[in-house]
Order: sequence, then structure tokens, then C-alpha cells
Amino acid sequence: MPAEPAVRTRQVAALAVLLLLGPCSTAPAGPPEGVPGRMVLDEVADGLRRYRAARTPEAKVAWLKRLAPSRDPRVAVALGEAATGDDPEVSRCAIGLAYRNYDLNVSLSGDSSASVISRLVLKWWQKNEADLRRRAEELPR
Repeated sequence: MPAEPAVRTRQVAALAVLLLLGPCSTAPAGPPEGVPGRMVLDEVADGLRRYRAARTPEAKVAWLKRLAPSRDPRVAVALGEAATGDDPEVSRCAIGLAYRNYDLNVSLSGDSSASVISRLVLKWWQKNEADLRRRAEELPR
């Protein structure tokens, strides 16, 4: 049966083609296209976690000073809460940071006393709290 070796040759050739076109011929494995969201470091969220975990007013103030220049809505919420909080040292710092970092550095008609700045910041917080909280909720925690 001379036809049998030709069939076997075709079968071997087809198997060789399948092996060449199989998974080995695809692009080599590499890193994923992008980093999964849960692996991305959110420095503000991490800093706010550390701020909330801080035990001393000095540590809380240090974290607020580090985070305030970001002008992030989550930080604005933390500053507003701290400004109206119970700790006078953290409250004073939060008021000053909010005043300097959130466009509250407006002309005070020559009176830049702590009480005027405090009233300005507290009015800003009262006016913007709901919007800042809404915007902060849209961001990672």
C-alpha cells in the first residue's frame, strides 16, 4: 500500500504545523498592561490613614502639614474636621493650613488676626463642606 506513507507524511506535516502555530508561537508572557488599581500607591490616602492613626497632636499636625499642599478634597475634609475639632493645637494648625492652601488667602483689609482668619476658614468650611465631602467620596480612601 504505497498510499499509506504519503498519508502518514501528511499527518506528520500537519502535526508539525499545529505545534508551530500552537501556544508557543504567541507573544512571550510579560507583565500586565497596567498595574491593578489596588496596587497603585495613593500617597494622600496613605497619609490620611497615618494622620488618623497618629496618637499625639504633634504627629497629627506633622501629617496635616505634609498633606495640605496637595489641595486634595480628602485633605480639605480632614482640615475642616480638624479645624472644628476638640484639640486646640491641631485646630489652630488646620485653620492656618486651610487658609494658606485652599485659596482663602484673600485680602483681609489689614486685619489678619487669628480670630479673623479663624472665622474666614470656619465660614469657608461651612459653605463648602458638603461639596468637599462629595468630591472626597469619589476618591480612594
